[in-house]
Amino acid sequence: MRSLLRFVAITTVVLIVAYLAAGAVAYQLLTKPFYVGPDAPFAQFLRSESIPELWAHTMRWQFPMLFLRSLFIALVLAPLRPALLPFSLVRRSAVLAALFFVMLHFAAAAPSPSNLEGLVYMRPELVSLRIFLLTQPEMVAQSLLSGFGIAKWALRA
Repeated sequence: MRSLLRFVAITTVVLIVAYLAAGAVAYQLLTKPFYVGPDAPFAQFLRSESIPELWAHTMRWQFPMLFLRSLFIALVLAPLRPALLPFSLVRRSAVLAALFFVMLHFAAAAPSPSNLEGLVYMRPELVSLRIFLLTQPEMVAQSLLSGFGIAKWALRA
C-alpha cells in the first residue's frame, strides 16, 4: 500500500510540473497569439487573459483542476505499475510518453485545434495547419517530461 501511495503521489506531482513547465514555455514561445490579440482563435472558445473577468475564473480553478486531473491519471496508471517495472528506464519513459501523447492529446475524444477530433469537428476558422503544428511541441514536451519523470521517480522497484 505504501508503494502504491508513493507512486500516486509522485506521479501526481510529475504530471503537474510537466503540464505547467511545457505549457508556460510553449505559451510564451509559440501559442500566446492564439489566446490573446485581435485575431486570437482560441479566445473564441476558451477563457483568455484578454478578458480579465473570465480569466479570474481560470486562475481560481486552474490548480485544483490540475491536481484532480493529475491524481485521476495517477490512479488509472497505478495498475500498470507492475507491468512497467521490469522495463528499462528508456523503455518505461517511451511507453508512458507515447501513452500520454496519443491518449491524452492526439487521439483524445474531445475536439481541440491540435488533435485529430478537432481536425474533423471544429470549425475551419479555429483549425489550421499552422495552429495544429504550433500546438504539438507543447504536448510532445509535456508527454516526454511526464513519461520520463514517472519512469525515473515514481516507478522504482
